[in-house]
Amino acid sequence: MPTPWDAIPWAPAIHFGLFVHRVEGIDPGLYALVRDPAKLEKLKASMHSHFAWETPPGCPGSLPLHLLERGNARQLATQVSCRQDIAGEGAFSLGMLAEYEAQLVERGPAFYRRLFWEAGAIGQVLYLEAEAAGVRATGIGCFFDDPVHQVFGFRDLAFQSLYHFTVGGPVDDPRLTTLPPYGAQVKGRKGAMDLR
Repeated sequence: MPTPWDAIPWAPAIHFGLFVHRVEGIDPGLYALVRDPAKLEKLKASMHSHFAWETPPGCPGSLPLHLLERGNARQLATQVSCRQDIAGEGAFSLGMLAEYEAQLVERGPAFYRRLFWEAGAIGQVLYLEAEAAGVRATGIGCFFDDPVHQVFGFRDLAFQSLYHFTVGGPVDDPRLTTLPPYGAQVKGRKGAMDLR
């Protein structure tokens, strides 16, 4: 298992429910990325039965990406992410779908925290990969998990929407200000210290 995934001592327990909007060579729509291919059938059985589960044309065989349903998912992504435009206006957004109930029963309640550790590692990789590709990424902490579950067809606690993320071109927010990290001097109890 390549870095950084070898830092997590359990099989991947988080998969992606993707809302794809503007990705060159990929039809807009709903997708699933199954991070542990051994969990494919469990994920299929937990989602809507009408989903296609097609491999997108040109998708590398090593990438377990599956088209669930073609169509414009921009408004849907925005709605389930607390009506935040960033979820529907970028290249894509995703929900991190955690294997939930079985993991907590098998490993105990403390594993809930570890699921967030895994989500955090995924988020860091997404930030770095987005920057390397010349775009930007951000986490979306506010989302409506019940509507997300309805979109993908989850009927029980086998999977839980744990965190959301979006990737796309940057839009500067004029409400934010960038300042130097420190002033020219920082005063402490022993006087001024020059940080330049």
